[in-house]
Amino acid sequence: MKIENISLGIWIPRASMHLKEMYHFFSGEKMPIAGLGAQKLAKLRESLGIIKVDFITKAEFDEVHVLCQAIYITISSEGTIILQLRKDDKGDLAFENAAMLEHFFIEKLSPAVNYLFSLGAPLPKELQNIREAYPTIVIVKDAFEQELNQFIKTQKIEIYSRDISEKLDFFFGEKTSIINVKHDAVPKDILLQEMIFLKEFPMQLKNYLAVHRMVWEKVDNIREVKSIAYKDFTRIREQMNGFLKTLSLMKARLAQMEDIIETKKEINNAMSQEGLKDINIHRINNFIGDVKYVKDLWEMTIDYVKDTLNLIESVSRENIQRELSALKFVALIGAITSFFGMNIAFPWEDRWDAIFLSSLAVIGIIIFVSFTFYYFLKIFIYNRKFNMK
Repeated sequence: MKIENISLGIWIPRASMHLKEMYHFFSGEKMPIAGLGAQKLAKLRESLGIIKVDFITKAEFDEVHVLCQAIYITISSEGTIILQLRKDDKGDLAFENAAMLEHFFIEKLSPAVNYLFSLGAPLPKELQNIREAYPTIVIVKDAFEQELNQFIKTQKIEIYSRDISEKLDFFFGEKTSIINVKHDAVPKDILLQEMIFLKEFPMQLKNYLAVHRMVWEKVDNIREVKSIAYKDFTRIREQMNGFLKTLSLMKARLAQMEDIIETKKEINNAMSQEGLKDINIHRINNFIGDVKYVKDLWEMTIDYVKDTLNLIESVSRENIQRELSALKFVALIGAITSFFGMNIAFPWEDRWDAIFLSSLAVIGIIIFVSFTFYYFLKIFIYNRKFNMK
């Protein structure tokens, strides 16, 4: 049995305009994005061991092809990044070298892509620095069932699902999946892009759903307490604003993913003559409902956070009014005390030398009493607890 291709890949929600930015980065001919460090970009690019870079224009979508020393990278305008092992001089591939792909992605390509898109509206920290790209995909051609079973056993590959069809045999595993291409089925580049997209898209939605649950639970914890001290309002307000920022960023990502689905449907319809829909892995329509479901959850979460923030703001304004009233009261006390202390002398008066010490004492007492009264009143206001129900 001869291995035709060993690859792995990821999909990131990026627009087609980002493809040229990646091309400029890999080619090194032009600064890809203003504001990035030229020296750091050069260092990241050097670590990849790039030999050749091409921008390929196709009828359906564009691609950037990057030839490295041991690995070939294909990046499509829809955000799919595929890493493939280069064949040796005899045109062979060794499965034992598959670990090189993961190491190259984690240690070299992933840091470069993360830095390249570190400006602007980044992904929330809960979704940054993804360090895994599974599974590795092994493509063989016209292999017999006995050969496949022997290969799986020899390489100790854990397979959890099998899908046998007339054109393709799929063996799905956690870390390695195998595709047996029969009778010149769908071209391998299209097949790889579809598999990676179908794996990564629901994974992205799953991550977004996890963030929704995390945010909702934290807001719930705030809403469920019986009372909150005024001194905690600033911290909670900052936390709510942070949640809204995260939710706004991810709402935009979801809208982008929805657009990508629509675009991909059109592309795949154009490819129907390739037999893409006949291989039983075309599930784009399923994702439309999934995206809508997550978007609805997101809208509910945004409303919940805004409602909580409005409640905090309302109570905060009430307490500020109480503090202003306290200041007015202190000013009134000071005025009354000053009125009764009008016998104090001023330096330009003749009696200053005789009673200046008592005048200073009266002024000091007025200041001390006013400050002390305001201080204890402010502590009372600051520690006052408000019913959140």
